[in-house]
Amino acid sequence: MMAFLLVKNETVGFNLHFLPYFCFMGNKSVIAMFGMSGLLVLFAGYASILPDVLESNAQVEISTSKNKLKHYLSSAENFQDWMFSDGVKRDEWRILLSGKKTGEGSVLKWFSESIGDGGLEVKTVSDSHIVFERISDNNLFRDRGYLFFDAIDSNHVNLRLIDSLDVSTNFAARYEAQDEDYIEKIDASNLVVLKRLKQKIETE
Repeated sequence: MMAFLLVKNETVGFNLHFLPYFCFMGNKSVIAMFGMSGLLVLFAGYASILPDVLESNAQVEISTSKNKLKHYLSSAENFQDWMFSDGVKRDEWRILLSGKKTGEGSVLKWFSESIGDGGLEVKTVSDSHIVFERISDNNLFRDRGYLFFDAIDSNHVNLRLIDSLDVSTNFAARYEAQDEDYIEKIDASNLVVLKRLKQKIETE
């Protein structure tokens, strides 16, 4: 009986000895949990104030008729000729066409190792503008483009692009978009694209 009590007392003493340790470790876990929760709340709050839609503007004058330009831009297939540089359209470049050949519902899809896969659909065709929607870089970027064409005369058109870029799924782009230079770079890039379209139209 004495031996049993001794063992029992030693066991109780052992547990009491480690009780402060377990309490301390438990407190550390609680502190760590609240700390992580706080960081997540701060991150979510910071992310919520970052821009998720960017707007880019570019324009160019093209020597062509309004009807010819409208007809050309009504086909999604034609977008590959001016939207992408020759350096992008290399051996691994593949396209898939679907929907209508021209007009609303005309669709172009591309597959590329260098710029990622994407797709474009002509959504609206009117006398004053064409609207297209695009998904690019493996769904990292989504945008809605508005191409407005204003006839200067019978052989000259002012083409204006308003590009509404959705970067809500790309945190890096939302962070960089805080810098005005980021928008300016997009504007410059879109101007290069329009100049490529101008050259394509005027040399045909």
